[in-house]
Amino acid sequence: MSYDIGVTKMTGFTLSAREKIKKIMAATSISRSELARRLEVTYKTVYRWLDQGIEPHLAQSRDIDQLFKEYVDLRDAVLELKKKTKDPLKILKSNKKIKDKFILNMTYHSNAIEGSRMTIKETEKAFQGKKVNDKELFEIFEAVNHKNALEFLLDNTTSGFKITENYILKLHEIIMYNFNNKLPGKYRTGSVNLTNTDIALPSSQDVPLRIGKFIKKVNNYGSDAITKIAHDHYEFEAIHPFFDGNGRVGRLIMITQLLSKGFAPAIVQINDRYKYYTSLSKADLGDYRNIVQMTCESIMKGYELLG
Repeated sequence: MSYDIGVTKMTGFTLSAREKIKKIMAATSISRSELARRLEVTYKTVYRWLDQGIEPHLAQSRDIDQLFKEYVDLRDAVLELKKKTKDPLKILKSNKKIKDKFILNMTYHSNAIEGSRMTIKETEKAFQGKKVNDKELFEIFEAVNHKNALEFLLDNTTSGFKITENYILKLHEIIMYNFNNKLPGKYRTGSVNLTNTDIALPSSQDVPLRIGKFIKKVNNYGSDAITKIAHDHYEFEAIHPFFDGNGRVGRLIMITQLLSKGFAPAIVQINDRYKYYTSLSKADLGDYRNIVQMTCESIMKGYELLG
């Protein structure tokens, strides 16, 4: 059976269109008439959504969702979902169907962000040990390695789990298994060049020191865990400690943090690749709002998957 979270049914694990509209109006103080104008619908249509419980059509739901993400601080929405949902870590550990769906989708999207040509169906075939036509062996390894890394993550993560240097290196070792030229489980020994940032990366000699500082702070979440985890993700990517696999390992660290704090895993989808890289680039300039919103959007997709 194949799974995809590109289109998801509304469940108790998501916010309804009515809830989103109310939050948009509260955040912007706009009237129903103005909201109707922005959504290019009639006032009567908005009235039906809000007062009669009529569900918007799919295209209208997407427009509402876009306004919601643009104007509403998504942290409150994520916290609301957290209150409505059973512990996501327990769900993933106890429900094999949801666990398999999570591992398949997370692997497909995370590898696709890094340039993999594998489709979600081909990724599933690779998991099952079946032949995948017209794909290189290394692409099969990438899929299976990511699956194994997620299984390791779920086997080891507990409520309040503490990120350690050994844990990060083990994730990288699994992700880069069979890629010996990428130094699995070891920091880079030379420089790397990135095309999507103008910020200079630390030298290979500075990487262990920077990671040491990162580890000292990574498990201290303060009163706003979502913002802290988003900042941590940016900081890890800015260190870029490995020759390859930094994005995949960084997203696995973020998922570990979220699950350990009782949140759904963040699913950064391939369709959001440009938005994701843009949010990291803005953080280079000290503007973290986009990476926080991006993290929240991805967590909300995690809640959809759990449903």
